[in-house]
Amino acid sequence: MVLLLFGGACLAELPPDGRAQSAAAYPEAEAAAAWKGLAAGYVRQALKDRTLDKDPVLNARVDTVMDAVGAAAAAIDSRFARSSWSAILIDDFGLGAAAFPGAVILVDAKFVRRLQLNDDELALIFSHEAAHVLAGHAAAKLAFMADFVGKDKLPTARAALVEFFAKDSYVAVFQPEARQQEREADRVGAAIFLASAYDVPKALGLFDKLAKLETPEVGQAGDTHDAALVRKQIIAGVIAELRRDQVRRGLQPR
Repeated sequence: MVLLLFGGACLAELPPDGRAQSAAAYPEAEAAAAWKGLAAGYVRQALKDRTLDKDPVLNARVDTVMDAVGAAAAAIDSRFARSSWSAILIDDFGLGAAAFPGAVILVDAKFVRRLQLNDDELALIFSHEAAHVLAGHAAAKLAFMADFVGKDKLPTARAALVEFFAKDSYVAVFQPEARQQEREADRVGAAIFLASAYDVPKALGLFDKLAKLETPEVGQAGDTHDAALVRKQIIAGVIAELRRDQVRRGLQPR
C-alpha cells in the first residue's frame, strides 16, 4: 500500500493532542540501531535486486530537496542540528516513502514518477517523513510491542521490531496509535515544510494527486491516514496559523 504522505515554529507550538507519550521501552541508541538495520536491509536488498534508482537528474533533485528539508528540521528541533539527512530512491519500494532513525528516508522512485512530483511536493513528503523521526514514532512502535507482548518475551529492540512485522494482528491493534502518529506527522511536517521555504500552494497539489489514487477504504476506521483532501485542508490550516503566529511575533512570514 502507499503511505499517503505525508521558520519560526518549534515543536512546542504543536501540541500532540494531549496524548500521553509512551515511555521508551528500550534505550534510544538500541531502538535507533534496530530501525537503522531495517533501513539498511532494504538498501541491501535493492542493491541485490538492482532496484536502486540511478537517474542522475532525479537523484540530484531529491538530494537538493532533502538538504533543504533537513536544514528545516534542524531549525525546528536542535537535536538534529548535526544530522545529515539522505533520501534514497528505490524502484518498487512499495511504501511511497518511509523515514528511519538516522535521518534516512527511503522513497519509491516509481511513485515519484507516477505522480510527476515537483520539488515542492517532494519537500512536503520529506517534511512529513522527517516529522515521524522528530516525534520519535519508531520508538513508540517498539514501546507498544513491549507493553502488548511483554518485554520479558521481547528483551531487545530488534526482537520487538521483528515481532511487530511478524503478524498483521499487531499492526491492526496498533492502528489507532498509527493514525494519531500520521496526524502528528502532518502537523509537525507542516512546520518543517514552512521552514524549508518551498511553495505552499504547489506542494498542496500533492493531495489532489493522492485523492485520485484513493480507494473507498482510505480515511475509514481501518486506515492509518485521513483522506487526502482532509489532510490538505488540515495542513493548509496549520501553515496559515504558523504564518499568523510569525506576524504576531514580528517575523517575516514565509
